[in-house]
Amino acid sequence: MNIFWLVLKSAAAFILGAALLISPEITGGDFPQSERTGQGDAGKYLHISADNEGFDTWQPVKGRGGYRYGPSMILNSDGSLDVWSAANGPGDIIDIVGYKRWSPGFEKSTKEVVALKPTPESLDERWTCDPGVIKFGGWYYIGYTTTADSRGTDNDVCVARSRNPEGPFTEKWTGNSWGIEPQPLVEYTDNPDCFGAGEPSFVLLGDTLYIYYSWNNDRGTTTRVATADAKDENWPATLQFHGECIPPKNGGDSSDVKYIDEFGRFVAVFTEKRFSDESYVAVWESFDGLSFRPSGFVKANTAKKLHNCGISGRADGHIGKGDPVYLSYAYGGAGDGDWGNWATRIHKVTLSLADSPDLDTSAEQNAEITVNRKNISLIPEIITVKAEKQVYTISKNRKIWIMAIDNDGFCFPLFAGMTFDGYDESVVRISGTTLRLVNSGTTRVTVHWHGLSGDFVVHVEK
Repeated sequence: MNIFWLVLKSAAAFILGAALLISPEITGGDFPQSERTGQGDAGKYLHISADNEGFDTWQPVKGRGGYRYGPSMILNSDGSLDVWSAANGPGDIIDIVGYKRWSPGFEKSTKEVVALKPTPESLDERWTCDPGVIKFGGWYYIGYTTTADSRGTDNDVCVARSRNPEGPFTEKWTGNSWGIEPQPLVEYTDNPDCFGAGEPSFVLLGDTLYIYYSWNNDRGTTTRVATADAKDENWPATLQFHGECIPPKNGGDSSDVKYIDEFGRFVAVFTEKRFSDESYVAVWESFDGLSFRPSGFVKANTAKKLHNCGISGRADGHIGKGDPVYLSYAYGGAGDGDWGNWATRIHKVTLSLADSPDLDTSAEQNAEITVNRKNISLIPEIITVKAEKQVYTISKNRKIWIMAIDNDGFCFPLFAGMTFDGYDESVVRISGTTLRLVNSGTTRVTVHWHGLSGDFVVHVEK
């Protein structure tokens, strides 16, 4: 069965080529940067409710699975919504970040593309997941979770940037500037057998950038906060760490944080009792961005077994007065056969203030929503291209395969339309798809196919 689909999709890519990448035009557009408001009334508590049962924006493929989790969402001035999500990676890559833009009302969307993926032979060579996105100073910045094989199992937070929401986010923070070789924005320094640091979220308040991230050690998963000077292009070098702002969660995960202009407070949402039938979205709030208190939860109308949620905001991480607000999450089990077979759901939500916190989750029940699986697409929606391997070590001329990856999770060969650049011709030359030795050395190569691109490394040994 898989061979049939691989042949069919490869043939479609050969025949249709760039036509596969035609995408609806959805304008987008930035709001003006939000103005700082006065502190909200600490005698009032934020409540969030899901207006209805929502709808799926992603469904796993029958017989193959797949996921789009940890959504980061930016509301544009035309009402469209930019969405970045962690996606299952192809071949020797575990996780990548997909991007698409939804029209107001969700009637249509652009084609999905890969905005961020690992850099071969670097800190993030295994995966790039758990995106958090913000825009300021003309740049989109995407924070993400990653680790390298040499680090073991614990994670760090890294950050990359692009002028465009779809990326590619190839400029990564290197420790002192922006370049190719990523280094941590936040480095984990605790028990290496735990998850580590990751799952970042950003809010810009004035000239101060607030960075929120998970810290998982023997105590469980907490949220920590750091701040940076957003006026400095190299703002990662200005980080000041403020420690824990949300204590260990009840079987919870990442916090997505926004600032609500009308109510004068930060809001953090995260899932608790994740993957269970009693799961819900916890709502916490803060007036200084450094310490949070519980204020409510979202459970009615949401799916069971939900996890890794996000809440929408403007490009600077603010929710403006009158803005539509969306809550999204992945849902599905964590058991054998369920892991990685998750749908993604989105709800329009209502924000309000009340005189007391609402914390009794036993008073509400989740909706009876089950994961539906979509059929395999006849025509591939190609989201990225890559070499068959991230790294080649060669001692003689070698033909390589360039692969297309579609959003059904298929990885199939391309036969035409590829170009290569960025490599050192004193080390290797490329004829068609054959690597031809010149001298010993190492070089990075970028492959292009109709506006999509991927990198790989070649080591030449003579």
